Amino acid sequence: MKLKHILIILLILNGLFSCNNDDNTFHLKTVKLLEYSKNLPEQKLYIKAFSDDLPESIAQTEEYPSTLPLPATLKMYPSPSMNLYGKNYHLELWGGISGYIGRCDIDMDDYKIVFPIDMEIENDSLSISMQGTWD
Repeated sequence: MKLKHILIILLILNGLFSCNNDDNTFHLKTVKLLEYSKNLPEQKLYIKAFSDDLPESIAQTEEYPSTLPLPATLKMYPSPSMNLYGKNYHLELWGGISGYIGRCDIDMDDYKIVFPIDMEIENDSLSISMQGTWD
């Protein structure tokens, strides 16, 4: 009887510790610029990815002319590996003439799916969708 209780306790503890998502990695492949709400001059737009603990961007998209319609899917270079459950990240929209335009924080608590492959992040003036894969 004691062995049965020990096994049940071990299974419960294993289940609790295996639910930790901090060591899973998201590989950001593309971002989709859905909307931005500033009247800007005609320019090339691009998105930068940042880890909140680093001052420099970890990746950047190709450029997209602001005169073309949205949404626009842009490839991220390089494809960064992001520990979304363990660290804080954000995406910023930049313009070749205007410079910094806006920022969206990535908050995994906003998602009901544990490992989403398409995540929409937004604020009052900017909406971006991130696509990628999990390890």
